[in-house]
Amino acid sequence: MSTQQDSRLTETVAVRSYPIAVLAAAGLAWVADRPAYLKVATAITLLFGLLVAAISRIIGTPLNLPDERVSLVLGINVVVPLGLAITCYLVTQGILILRGRAKRSNRQILGDMANDLILVGLYVAANYLHFNLKMWVPLINPALFDAAYMASDESLRPLVDALAWASTTIRTNLNPEFRWYQFLFLTMFVLTFCRFAAVRNALYPRFAVSMLLMVTLGALSYLIAPALGPFIYEDGNSVAATEVQAGMYAAYQSVQAEGAAWIARNGSDYFTGALAAMPSLHVGYASLMTYYMLKNRDYLAPLFVLFWLWILVDSVALRWHYAIDAPAGIALAAVVIWLTNRLLARSEYTPATEV
Repeated sequence: MSTQQDSRLTETVAVRSYPIAVLAAAGLAWVADRPAYLKVATAITLLFGLLVAAISRIIGTPLNLPDERVSLVLGINVVVPLGLAITCYLVTQGILILRGRAKRSNRQILGDMANDLILVGLYVAANYLHFNLKMWVPLINPALFDAAYMASDESLRPLVDALAWASTTIRTNLNPEFRWYQFLFLTMFVLTFCRFAAVRNALYPRFAVSMLLMVTLGALSYLIAPALGPFIYEDGNSVAATEVQAGMYAAYQSVQAEGAAWIARNGSDYFTGALAAMPSLHVGYASLMTYYMLKNRDYLAPLFVLFWLWILVDSVALRWHYAIDAPAGIALAAVVIWLTNRLLARSEYTPATEV
């Protein structure tokens, strides 16, 4: 009697667990079927997450979720750029499908969109970790190299003044207090992502991995020789930027005075407000995106070159960055491109996908 009950119980458990096993196997198969670049991107994000989590535990500072209604730097909520990028992407994909330009089956289209959605999720996760780590820079490496960088600016004073003059001249013919620096950067990101997601050529995987590497390595590069920015010595050519810089500097001083406790209490409201001048990641990102647009021989490439130049000029003219920060950002972009090619060389190399 007990033997029959035991056998029935075993059969029941087996029947109930079978769907879970099937779903797990299907999930693993689906992950294994993802493109190689997506696996590389996932590995980069996971490794970065483990590193940030370890640093968080060591310094005793929790990870904060963003709770800024308006970002000090962007002048808008951080969700707006992401929403704009996704909307632009969906519109682009819809137009391609309606015009019959996609040349893919419905299954292929849905598969590509699923991959893109995963990529966006990884990018959001990496940026979340990036901004948390950026807040902790004063706790991890409290040394500041502003004096040395400012001395280099003084030795390059004619160049710094020329960049300030160029920026002021351009701004007087437009809205001088508009956040052009951030607006052009976000525009470049949205356009680049939508363009490569539309053409889906061999450069798209490299662009995707490069952007993730820039997010992760960029945050870590802030720890090498930290600086706040030349605005602590002199104002730039924008009243609006100077006011934002003053607010961010006040928050930095609070972190310096109270340490991890202040970040734990105020980190969510201060999420994008941390200061870090060396290297200039705005210039680094802009260099990366312009490189890929030029490599793609895209018709928007000349526009990207102009945007890149403006960001380079404004980064110094607004006194967000020292003149030396821009070459450092460009060098980081070059390292990212080299590393991307190495990471994807074996996983995706075929004569048809050689870049």
